[in-house]
Amino acid sequence: MALYCMLLTYMKKSSSRYHAQLRALAPLFVGIIVKTVNLSSDNEEFMSGHIIDGKILVPATCYLQYVWETFSLMYHGPSYMDVPVEFEDIRFIRATTMPVTGEVELTVMIHYGTGNFEITEAGNLVVTGTIRETEKPTIPEVYKFQSKSNFPMISKRDFYKELKLRGYHYNGAFQAVQIARSDGLFGKVEWNYNWVTFMDAMLQIQILGTDSRTLLLPTKIRKLKINGRHHFDLMSQMNPDNRVFDVYVDHMYDRIIAGGIELVGLHASPVQRRRSPGIPVREEYVFFPFFPSTLLSFKNAARVCIQIALENNPTLKIKLVEVHVEEEKPVLIDFIESIEDLPVITGDYILLTSQNMDTITGARIENGSLSSQVNCYFIVLGGFDANEVQDKITTVHKVLVDNGYLLLRQKATMDISALKILERFQTLSILSIDNNEEKFVLLQKVSKKLTVQPVLVKISEHDINFDWIAVLQAALSTKSPVIVYSFNEKFNGIIGLVNCLRKEPDGNLIRCFFIDDQSAPAFDLSHPLYSDQFSLGLAFNIYRNGSWGSYRHLQLLKIDKPEARLDHIYGNVIQRGDLSTLQWLKGPLNSQNCQIKIAFSSLNFRDVMLATGRLAVELYGSSRIDQNCVLGFEYSGINMVSGRRIMSMVEKGGVASYVEKPSKLIWDIPDHWSLEEAATVPVVYITVYYAFFMISDIRKGKSILIHAGTGGIGLAAIRVALAYNLEVFTTCSNPIKKEFLLKTFPQLKESNIGNSRDTSFETMVQRETNGKGVDFVLNSLSEEKLLASVRCLGKSGHFLEIGKFDMANDNKIGLGCFLKEITFHAVLADSLLVAPEEDIWHLKNLIDIDISNGIIQPLPVKVFQAHEIEQAFRHLIGGKHIGKVVIQVRERPDDPSTLPVRVISQIYFKPTLTYVISGGLGGFGMELADWMALRGAKKLLLSSSRGITTDYQSFRIALWKTYGCEIAVSTSDISTKNGCRRLLSEASALGPVGGIFNLAVVLRDSIFTNQTKDQFLESFAPKAIATKHLDEVSRISCPDLEHFVVFSSVSCGRGNAGQSNYGMANSVMERIIEYRNRNGFPAKAIQWGAVGEVGLVADMAEDKIDLEIGGTLQQRISSCIQELDHLLGSKSPIVSCMVVAEKRNGRSENESIIDAVMNIMGIRDLKTISLGTTLSEMGMDSLMAVEIKQTLERDFELILSPQDLRLLTFQKLQEIIDAREKENDEEIKMIFPSEKKLFGMELLIRNLGDETNCDQVIIPLKTSAAPSKQTLQPNIIIPGLEGTAGRAWYQIGSRLQSRAIVLQLHQFAHLENLKDVVQQCFEQVKLLLRQTEPFYIIGYSFGTFIALKVAEMLENCGFRGHIMLLDGAPHFLKRLTNLHLGDHFSDNELYDLLFSSIVNQIFPEETKETTSEVFHKVKSLSEKKSIFMNYVEKQNVYSKEYSATMVDAMFRRVKMAASFDLNGIQKIKSPITLVRPSEVSLQDIDEDYCLSLLTSGKVTLKVIEGNHTTMLDNPSLSQIINGFDPVLIEDTNFEEYIRNDKPVSVV
Repeated sequence: MALYCMLLTYMKKSSSRYHAQLRALAPLFVGIIVKTVNLSSDNEEFMSGHIIDGKILVPATCYLQYVWETFSLMYHGPSYMDVPVEFEDIRFIRATTMPVTGEVELTVMIHYGTGNFEITEAGNLVVTGTIRETEKPTIPEVYKFQSKSNFPMISKRDFYKELKLRGYHYNGAFQAVQIARSDGLFGKVEWNYNWVTFMDAMLQIQILGTDSRTLLLPTKIRKLKINGRHHFDLMSQMNPDNRVFDVYVDHMYDRIIAGGIELVGLHASPVQRRRSPGIPVREEYVFFPFFPSTLLSFKNAARVCIQIALENNPTLKIKLVEVHVEEEKPVLIDFIESIEDLPVITGDYILLTSQNMDTITGARIENGSLSSQVNCYFIVLGGFDANEVQDKITTVHKVLVDNGYLLLRQKATMDISALKILERFQTLSILSIDNNEEKFVLLQKVSKKLTVQPVLVKISEHDINFDWIAVLQAALSTKSPVIVYSFNEKFNGIIGLVNCLRKEPDGNLIRCFFIDDQSAPAFDLSHPLYSDQFSLGLAFNIYRNGSWGSYRHLQLLKIDKPEARLDHIYGNVIQRGDLSTLQWLKGPLNSQNCQIKIAFSSLNFRDVMLATGRLAVELYGSSRIDQNCVLGFEYSGINMVSGRRIMSMVEKGGVASYVEKPSKLIWDIPDHWSLEEAATVPVVYITVYYAFFMISDIRKGKSILIHAGTGGIGLAAIRVALAYNLEVFTTCSNPIKKEFLLKTFPQLKESNIGNSRDTSFETMVQRETNGKGVDFVLNSLSEEKLLASVRCLGKSGHFLEIGKFDMANDNKIGLGCFLKEITFHAVLADSLLVAPEEDIWHLKNLIDIDISNGIIQPLPVKVFQAHEIEQAFRHLIGGKHIGKVVIQVRERPDDPSTLPVRVISQIYFKPTLTYVISGGLGGFGMELADWMALRGAKKLLLSSSRGITTDYQSFRIALWKTYGCEIAVSTSDISTKNGCRRLLSEASALGPVGGIFNLAVVLRDSIFTNQTKDQFLESFAPKAIATKHLDEVSRISCPDLEHFVVFSSVSCGRGNAGQSNYGMANSVMERIIEYRNRNGFPAKAIQWGAVGEVGLVADMAEDKIDLEIGGTLQQRISSCIQELDHLLGSKSPIVSCMVVAEKRNGRSENESIIDAVMNIMGIRDLKTISLGTTLSEMGMDSLMAVEIKQTLERDFELILSPQDLRLLTFQKLQEIIDAREKENDEEIKMIFPSEKKLFGMELLIRNLGDETNCDQVIIPLKTSAAPSKQTLQPNIIIPGLEGTAGRAWYQIGSRLQSRAIVLQLHQFAHLENLKDVVQQCFEQVKLLLRQTEPFYIIGYSFGTFIALKVAEMLENCGFRGHIMLLDGAPHFLKRLTNLHLGDHFSDNELYDLLFSSIVNQIFPEETKETTSEVFHKVKSLSEKKSIFMNYVEKQNVYSKEYSATMVDAMFRRVKMAASFDLNGIQKIKSPITLVRPSEVSLQDIDEDYCLSLLTSGKVTLKVIEGNHTTMLDNPSLSQIINGFDPVLIEDTNFEEYIRNDKPVSVV
């Protein structure tokens, strides 16, 4: 070890001398090289693009390159590409995860002579294999290429889109495939002098050829030949600008060929994918009266109250206080849960009580008084009588914020009108709770309101020209309150419109009245019905069925109570590898068409292997259609055709309530056997008789070794072997089982029973047979125990292998054992299901004879009820059972229904019906079609206005056709009634229409003040208009319709700025759905949140799959598809589904790492075990270890080696949890996009800066620069619209590693044009710089104008350097300014915006609904400034003089941006880095803000979390600034040069 360490650190300065020494030592030692993988290094940075299921893994091909390099150094020197090599028997033992920061050390060791190599990481084996030099390298040939295919070529973009859906999030250099045929047999790969990415791309092409959404990773390669010289010869003949190699995948010979590379025998194994982040929030969207007669649960009552509060008094943080009394259970936890389900909204929760209470997650429990609280948004009072409540009201009124809320929990019998509180509060809602004992009374604190007469705007669905848009825009421009209303128009989309408008600037001025009641009087605010409601000041006022109310999102609960089932159900794991997800699911079979009714399902280890993921479901076929309902392959039950009791073995689907047709391997049950007993017989005896009498013949021998004697097959085998007079040797795992064997089989000798947990049985057999060995071995053990079992055979012995583990893993056995003329037989009993008829009848005859002879007897059995399916599997895994484990499906065989079980509902589609999908060729549309094809649909009509436009669409259609689907594409215009008739007529030509799904969408986003009727019409056409036509036509022409589904959006249900047209169009669809539902027609609308991986949001977010959008996470498409069963199966016509960011993390709501491990181990109480005992000592077997390892990696990102896992204790797990919590507390908080988007001046005004030093033009920042950097010229930072330094710049400066200054603009506030400002700045900057050093100018927002112009002037003077622009550029800022102000705006309008924005930003305590109106109604500028100064006087941060100067300066700067001449820009030469926030402020602009038009240098784009203002608080920004600092880059390059010579050591 000492020599190893010494040699490992030994480093020679002379490379040639070093390699000479290495070659001299090679005959004596092995070659070792230590590779340090660091993603921040230029050499390994490219590997950050190898992202598999969200983790950066060391590529399999990277290991092989490291081996190749080491091998070359041992024998030839560093030029490894000149050394032709051949790898053999490569095995990838485990994956290596690379941290984004930090490094991983891989040790490569090659044995001299044999060429055997190993790669280890932290002492754990990673890769093994053999490498040798090819003396006469051959040129790889393509033997047989299928040039013709029904599958099209697909582009690079579509290729990686498909791989992303499977969990491969490749980017950067690992997107080397340029084009590929979608059957995975051919492609073209770009050559970038990178063997790792090139060979990885070869593997990627083969992945495409597998019909699976399972994640596959390479685990074995039989042979890999690399002929580098031939590869470079081919490359030299290519166009230098387009070096692309053809890749051929040859399934017949199991080869992949490209250039000088030939790969043979690639084996990839499925691995478990991580769960999608977050837990979807599922809700129903319903009209709910403010004073309902229906009863509500506490949870839904809390949701209603919180939603009403936030709808009318928006805030991002809620301070909620509950005053608890002894008699009542606190409801705080229900309110917390309702807030946690809302995007962005956070809370400060307090429970005031004098009692000892259990901890409430996220809340503080205090023994204090309500009077000590301040700024409460929501207060819950309960348990007080009328007099006590009256006393509390005064205190509540003081501690509530303006317009805050009070919730009274009152007895159901109490008369609310008796409370004298109406002077201070107004009653908004009274909700009766389903315990029939209390009700919630929601009150709002009354604040003084301005009595300004509202402007009325009628929104009519009959206004096909959208004339109301101009009317509403004009009304909003007055800054007066606006009421938009509709009267008795059932398909009006006003609700979605107003939801979006209220998220936009001045949206707080808008109120909505939606009258949907034929008995209501004409809308007139003077009418008491309307005036009384208007006086409440509520945002939404909907009148329906004689009641006022609004739309609410209520919990969409799963109905999963245990029920006896008459239909087909089957057992399966929802998440392979996680037995806790074992469930009963609704099956695809029609029970009326099934011939077999199952009474008992028997479990086998193959079921366990499938459930835990150790056997792939791909075993059942290459098509995903064949991969469902796979558990269980034996049962007992009733043949409903003949009425006979039967037992049978089936290929799959035996853990179920029905089997469609009997298999060939079926027997009538003897009269003296019960169905329970019969379920133990088929598989074990079929396997034994197949092995004993068809593959071999035990009647020709005298002795046999049978492993796992107390298992099902073991007991059956012992019984049969003894009946045929063989001496039996057997093994078991403990004394209890040994005692059972001796009691059950008196003929067995105790000395013939060995231990199955080690190889000691080999000594037993040799001892008892005097070294002769046995004639037969029936083996189910693996690895070293299998090898020991082979050695137990005597001369001409027969080895009968019934285990699949070693065969599936291609484990080796030496040929020396065959010198005894032994034979090795693989016993795969399931192959009998497709065997010739004569083999089947021969086997059945053997079994029938021995049943009648009494040799075949049922086995001991452990029965679990149907609802105990998880416990049954865990009992089998535990290895403590004797005989068989069966699941009882029915109480009595004749019962038509099953035992009561919880069943997950699943939607299936009829193969005879046609299903129409509008937008079916879009991202979500194709995934929906794919899901429907897997669920039984055989006729699909995909509607798209443009038809098939990409090869990817053709690929998916070709794939569905292999499932037997008939696919048609229609381009009919569904925005017209005739187009819809044509569409449904085309569908009817395939078969009766069974479903219509409208996913079509056109986005034309813009702030409402900039919207036009054309934009509204474009958004309405595929949604509102098309759905209306489809509704009308389908009622007449589609009598068999079972599904009428529209995809809506949370933008409609919750609102989203800039999408008023989209929100309104969706709202129209939802009203149509409600109308259909009332009429008894199929109807469903689904409000989706942001959808990831496919669709519009995914295209905009590109590779940022975990990017937050408005407080929500992009819901993985796989999660969306999984939720469809619940959403489509619910009774509610309108449902919603989204994933809220950062609020629901972890495996389940209350489950920790320890809970997960306890569940797998079957431990119910942690107090019953010793925390210091290892899991192995507690009985963790190999299958449990697999499940624990996969669960920890997938759900908790905790990666453990096998050794770590064996030594793991619950104490160690607790230490890991504690360390993680500490780490999370210490890490820097990231800034994420907010739901409350910023617009107009709010985007550009962060604050008014730091007045203290405003008179100085140059402000030096305190940075982290090393002393050696203090003499170098500084980074120059130019701030935004305010033009002065502030807290954000001081914080950024503290993290910079070079000198930095802020160039302040306050001294130039009086200048009227940009040219003069730039000239003054240039004079200041020029004094700070030297031509011998590169400049580094960083401009933010408005400062980017100055940064570019100053850089232009510096270049003209001979300077060179780098420019960094922080969310700013001339094209971007000019367009943004004109977007929010219009092309023609007055000075007064601009001053109004500035005044109101500054008041809202800088003086939040004075922010009111009518702030903008206050300035707007004053006409003269002097009066406006006077009002503004009144605000300024209320604070002490800024002086009046500074504030006045700042407003005037901002006014001039905004006008400079608006009037900037984009055509007058002179192109510069400097490279530019643009840093953009993830929350975009402007969508209709090039990704680089058109900067490529302004420079001949390189433009680099970086995206960080945040919006235009909050991005400055993101710690990543400082890192990016440092990363592009020219001085620091030069240092980094020098350090990399010094580190480049890595040591190679030999032992």
